[in-house]
Amino acid sequence: MSSQEKAAGWLHSLDRLVRVRNEIAALLEDLAQNLTLAESQAENTSGKLGLSKEIERLIQQSENLRQGVFRFLVLGDMKRGKSTFLNALLGQNLLPSDVTPCTALLTVLKYGTAEKATIYYNDSKQPEEIDFQQFKQRYTIDPEEAKILERGKELAFPDISHAVVEHPLPLLAKGIEFVDSPGLNDTEARNQLTLDYIYNCHAILFVLSASQPCTLEERRYLQNYLKDRGLTIFFIVNSWDRIREGLVDPEDTEALQVAEDKLRRVFQTNLSEYCQDRGRDIYQDRVFEISALNALRSRLKNSEATLEGTGFVEFLAALNHFLTGERAAAEREQARAIALQACNRFQAAISRRIPLLDETVDQLKQKIDSIQSDFANLSEIGNKFQQEIRTVRERTSQEIGDSFRTYILDLENTFEKDFLSTQPDLDFMQFLDKNNRAMFYTSFKRAFERYMNDRLAAWEFIAKQKIASAFSELEEKAADSRIEYERVVEAMNKKLLGYRFYAVGHSYKHEENSTWAEVAIDMFSSIPDNLNRGIHSFNMFWQSVLACVMVTLVLNIIGVVFASLTLSVLGGILVVTGVVALQAEYVRQQFISATKTEFVKYLPQIAEEQSQYIYEAVRKCFETYEEQVCDRVNADINSRKAELDSLLAQKQSREIDIQAETKRLKDLEADILSQLQQIELVGGFL
Repeated sequence: MSSQEKAAGWLHSLDRLVRVRNEIAALLEDLAQNLTLAESQAENTSGKLGLSKEIERLIQQSENLRQGVFRFLVLGDMKRGKSTFLNALLGQNLLPSDVTPCTALLTVLKYGTAEKATIYYNDSKQPEEIDFQQFKQRYTIDPEEAKILERGKELAFPDISHAVVEHPLPLLAKGIEFVDSPGLNDTEARNQLTLDYIYNCHAILFVLSASQPCTLEERRYLQNYLKDRGLTIFFIVNSWDRIREGLVDPEDTEALQVAEDKLRRVFQTNLSEYCQDRGRDIYQDRVFEISALNALRSRLKNSEATLEGTGFVEFLAALNHFLTGERAAAEREQARAIALQACNRFQAAISRRIPLLDETVDQLKQKIDSIQSDFANLSEIGNKFQQEIRTVRERTSQEIGDSFRTYILDLENTFEKDFLSTQPDLDFMQFLDKNNRAMFYTSFKRAFERYMNDRLAAWEFIAKQKIASAFSELEEKAADSRIEYERVVEAMNKKLLGYRFYAVGHSYKHEENSTWAEVAIDMFSSIPDNLNRGIHSFNMFWQSVLACVMVTLVLNIIGVVFASLTLSVLGGILVVTGVVALQAEYVRQQFISATKTEFVKYLPQIAEEQSQYIYEAVRKCFETYEEQVCDRVNADINSRKAELDSLLAQKQSREIDIQAETKRLKDLEADILSQLQQIELVGGFL
């Protein structure tokens, strides 16, 4: 099969995925409608079964599938060919990707019926729609200008947040979105916007260059922002074809092989840790040697041209497997789980309802009265677990806040060693040259920011370990609460149903009816059980909170420290440099010493103020978990009560045809099980 056929096969797979998505969404919607109809009919028969939460979840999941997109964030330093790579992938010269211009805005590329760009501003100014050519001309800058802006920590367009580009390309019509970021060396404000997308994308396409393999800046970014985040990262090693151009004899195949193998070892050494899946090495499925410019040229000259030799064939195959395999399987499993929970809840409800149909009003009242203390016990179990969450929350929040305070104060003892070891390219001689002093000061500010980022990333690892330990503890407590909850539920079942045959031919058998008990498993274990594996959305919430804290701290520390440096440290060094002539080492020592002196002055303030912010951020993580657990427990208890109260109200107001009602419920059960089977069968076609 040619590369073009494989590319077409990829689009075909995406088409199929969209169709299956919509089909599953329609089945979930049908299931929700069936349950809604059952509840509506029940108003005139034996009463509602309390399925509103299940119906709501089914509808929400159906909408998510219909509206869902696959979003890819394209990261990489300037001049790595990110836009060229995207254009080659799209098969059209859409984004600015000439030899010189750089994309100056974070740009979201999505499907639209017509070509247009919308500019979003940081202030209250309304978004502005412009035509596509205007966008390409107005919002690109020369790389040299970009470097100057970077050194000065300035933005090319400071009043603009980002741009959204819409285009009717076939690939985008499949629900694929790309976010093209400016560069890694951007300001913290812009970097925060990028971080927001990191935690709201399905995968990252990290573009590197074969000409500059794994620079210090790239390694830092991976370490500080992407490591251990539970993210899927595809590494695009662009300009692979230029390796040949760097040889003395471009036709020397043996020398080319040696150069390529050497480069592969460099990339594998630096990227392997980001290519692991539950202990399995997936490096070959995540790192690709690409020649984006050659691929783009070929596709622009001839849309049917082969992409063989550019690396795109292999990359598209891996991307196809990820989208239609890994991601689709996750979506399918989530939809199946929600449908299964709804069906189980319905079956459990009718397994209780049918035996109670032939009870008299007085008998039913007595049974309901007999389990009121059990309802109170269920609430108490929920309250007890809530208190345990709060206890762990307060202890962990305080421990992490204190650890941050201690860590910040201890920076005084390691400043010289850590700062210099992470800034090998800082040229202190520039400070002695009046013409370069401003440039050196800007470079030093940048170096200090890098130092703080590195230090805070190291502390983050400690914090994550404490969080993981806390949720492991809660997981054990949740298991105990679940067992206790299930015991009470089983006692309620016995009081309500007993162990006897009923007139309608239905019997309650303990080993065949788990009734309400299985619901407790989801209530008490789903969040902490998944948190520590790094695959649950709650973990993403924690990571994004912590990332925001990191960025805020860097901004605050630089602002506090360098406000003082401008007046005192620079002035002090200007006095001593006239004595030591051009002794760069002495200047280095004096500058680092003076910086440390000023830095240390503010460490207590920073430790105190920011540890409180850390404390609140960690508390928020546990509060979110607490809220979800309490909502589930309360909803479960209320649903149980409503189910019984509804039956009692119906019995008091009308005579129920037991045989007809039993048949209605059994027929509904058969229909719903059939719909569940259809959902599972459709998912199996992916």
